[in-house]
Amino acid sequence: MGITARMRTLAGLLAALLFLGGPARGATTLAPVSVAYAGSLVTPMEGPIATALAARDRMRFIGEPRGSKAIANLILQGLRSPDVFISADRRDVARLAARGLVARAITFASASLVLGFAPTRHGRALYAAAKSGTRAAVLRVLRTPGLRIARTDPALDPKGARTIEALHMLGLSPSLGVVFPEEDLLVRLETGEADIGFLYSTEAVARKLAYVRLPGKASLSDKITYTLAILKHAPHPQAAERFAAFVLSGAGRRILEASGITYTTHHR
Repeated sequence: MGITARMRTLAGLLAALLFLGGPARGATTLAPVSVAYAGSLVTPMEGPIATALAARDRMRFIGEPRGSKAIANLILQGLRSPDVFISADRRDVARLAARGLVARAITFASASLVLGFAPTRHGRALYAAAKSGTRAAVLRVLRTPGLRIARTDPALDPKGARTIEALHMLGLSPSLGVVFPEEDLLVRLETGEADIGFLYSTEAVARKLAYVRLPGKASLSDKITYTLAILKHAPHPQAAERFAAFVLSGAGRRILEASGITYTTHHR
């Protein structure tokens, strides 16, 4: 089984229940809710969020993680019809709203762009060199000869586009690093195939990776936001509303905060 398969097995099987077939065995008593979401949230979504929804709210979570732009494109093309879309870029939700596809949306949380380090001997040495977080320290590490840097595709993932923006701010080449799919990036880093990767703080915290926030405005903490949208033609509209309440003000909020998300709006 390849690296992509390792990362996507659970999410892919759950997504297939919604898009290709019927309910999971033994889960027929749970109300389904289908959620297409930014891949940076895969760890809490497919773990404690799914578990808590089943145990507390009697809901069966059917998730599909991808780059936010890729999800929006699939919805616009009529190839996906989830109940809820959680994007790491409000502009992708705005594109759907402009086509009359969004019932309501709220930008509820933020994150920062960070450098995550592989849990290898080399990764730990790089982290030790960069952990002060100063511009000079971060630049020295990023200019290390032979460094294997992972990032995502700016054409499909907002994080990839923001990485390019941050590189410009740091005076580095926008071609720095190797592009991997959003859903593969963490696995490449955790297995040591890459030495460092451009991540959101949410990913690093959720996966317990050593990380350093990019210095100054290069962290883009004023731009990296999560927006939850309930789609106008949601297959399960009541489940969509329950899921939104769970994430915005219920147990889901506590789970996501523990995973490194900073909530920016108070919800009751």
